[in-house]
Amino acid sequence: MKYVRNIESFFEKYIEGFFNKKFSSSLQPIEIAKRLAREMEDERTVGISHVYVPNHYAIYVNHEDYVRLEPYAESVCNELAAYLLEESRRKGYTMAGGPQIEFFADEKLTNQSFRIASSFTETSYDESNVQSDDTTVTGDTKVFDKLEPLALSSQPAQQRLQAYLTVINGLDVGLKVECATSRINIGRRNTNEMPLTDMNTSRLHAYIVFEDDSHVIHDAKSLNGTYVDGARITHKHLKNGDKIKVGNTVILYEVK
Repeated sequence: MKYVRNIESFFEKYIEGFFNKKFSSSLQPIEIAKRLAREMEDERTVGISHVYVPNHYAIYVNHEDYVRLEPYAESVCNELAAYLLEESRRKGYTMAGGPQIEFFADEKLTNQSFRIASSFTETSYDESNVQSDDTTVTGDTKVFDKLEPLALSSQPAQQRLQAYLTVINGLDVGLKVECATSRINIGRRNTNEMPLTDMNTSRLHAYIVFEDDSHVIHDAKSLNGTYVDGARITHKHLKNGDKIKVGNTVILYEVK
C-alpha cells in the first residue's frame, strides 16, 4: 500500500466516506487520527539510541457507533494502523511489532465523544537487536530505559513454571495451548496464541504473561470482561485449577 503522510488526504482517500455513510453521530475520523498521533507522541519512551512508541491502541466509542462499526472494524483498523505506522516512520520512532488498533464500546460515552488508550504489547526491547529500518526487532531479551524489565526466574529455563490452557466450555472445546514463559494472547484475532471463534470475545480479549515465577492473566480492556472463578478481574495471578471465562468460553488453567 502507498502510505499517505498528509492526514487530510489519507482520510479523503480511505476513511471519510465510510464514516459518513455508517455513522449517524458526528464522529469525525480526522479527530480520531489526530488523537492517535497525539497519543503516540505523549507515550513515547526515549531509549539509548531510539525513541519507542506504543504499538497497541484501543479506541473507545459509544455503543451505537460501535455496533455500526463492528462489521467493518478490521478494514478501518488496518487503514488507521497504516497511517500511524507512516507517522512513526516519518518522525523516526521505533514501533516494534507494528501497530495494533482495536475499537471497543463504552456505554458511558455519548455521541461525538471517544477516548484512546495505548500500551506496549511487548514490554521490553534490546536496542542491539533493532534493525536499521527501525521496524523489526529480533531476539527474546529486550529492555526499555523507562519500563520495568520482565520478571525472570533465577531457575533454569526448563524448570520454570509450565502449564496448559484448555477450553472446557464453548465453541472451541478441546483447544489446548501450552503456557510457559512466552506471552499468550487470547481472543478472536487469528494471530493470537489462543485464537477463539466465540463472537462474544474481543479480538484481543485477555493475555497471560510470566511474572514473579507465576502466570498472570490481564484483561485487555475487553468489552465483556474477563472472569476467573466467577470474579471479574483486571489482572490476577493464576493457580492450578482456575477457570477463566471470556465471552461464552471457559478455559481451564492447569499446572504441569
